[in-house]
Amino acid sequence: MEDWLKQVKDGWNETADSDWYRSLRTEERLGALVRDPASAFHPAVFSLIGKYLPDLKGKKVLLPSSGDNHAAFAFALLGARVTSSDISERQLENAAAAAEKLGLEIRFVCDNTMELSRIESGAFDLVYTSNGTHSWIPDLGVMYRNISRVLRSGGFSVMYDVHPFNRPFTGEPWKEPRIVKAYSDTLPSCHWRVQDLVNANLSVGLALKEMAELAAVSASFWYSYDELVRQDGEKLKNINDWQSNPMAALPAWISIVSQKPSL
Repeated sequence: MEDWLKQVKDGWNETADSDWYRSLRTEERLGALVRDPASAFHPAVFSLIGKYLPDLKGKKVLLPSSGDNHAAFAFALLGARVTSSDISERQLENAAAAAEKLGLEIRFVCDNTMELSRIESGAFDLVYTSNGTHSWIPDLGVMYRNISRVLRSGGFSVMYDVHPFNRPFTGEPWKEPRIVKAYSDTLPSCHWRVQDLVNANLSVGLALKEMAELAAVSASFWYSYDELVRQDGEKLKNINDWQSNPMAALPAWISIVSQKPSL
């Protein structure tokens, strides 16, 4: 497990300074985020957060596996007291520099999302996990046990990630879906099923409040950064129309809202 975690950490430390991640920290991208913090989220996910936490001012929000930290910046811009946690020291260093430039007070903690050992118990109104978090978690029950631990009584967990229905397919846009694995094959790539996500929440006593299955809203779902910058912008206009791109007939994203019961 230690060797595997080191591989994960080293991989994200390297990715933190890739062209893709640098493109997310430009003055243009950060400026757009300041003008519209909601742009850091899928529109439907932002609506879900607003439904259960309509006023984020003063709320304590934890983002495990915080990645590019756009969501952390957005929560801080909306008045939340934000803790950003990630296994990659380099990602947190870059995020801290961007937060300072934006004048945002965010607490950065290097920690393993499986453990959250440096995160205090019963402290947070919201734990938000976003795209890519679940794809490297080998035991969802352990992760959600710790998410439940750090939530206050009545606090919410909101997850947002690639919909498991995409996992059996290559995901190539403009082509008919091509199966490369069974839906039931989860490990070693941690391609969890809907039942795994739901059961992980239930197994630690979190109460399910709502689930949303969402379409892609941008071309970035279909291509890596290096691929996307080479695409024809005119052609991309129809990429989320299933009649043009057959893979778009499947839901792209899934979001699950759960709550720690009040005492």
